[in-house]
Amino acid sequence: MKNPFKKIIQNEELPDTIKKKVFEDVEMVKLSLELADLFTVKYPGSVEELLKLTNKPDKN
Repeated sequence: MKNPFKKIIQNEELPDTIKKKVFEDVEMVKLSLELADLFTVKYPGSVEELLKLTNKPDKN
């Protein structure tokens, strides 16, 4: 893939199509990080807390 930013002259404005593509890529990376965090940190932590609650002896 060619780098589209090398085509831009310093005084020119970035085309809207490239801006849109960059923002979409950034959003996809952020979504991927959120999903990774959900399944590697939050989900196991929730399961651990649930198991701790279900394994507590009754005080009756």
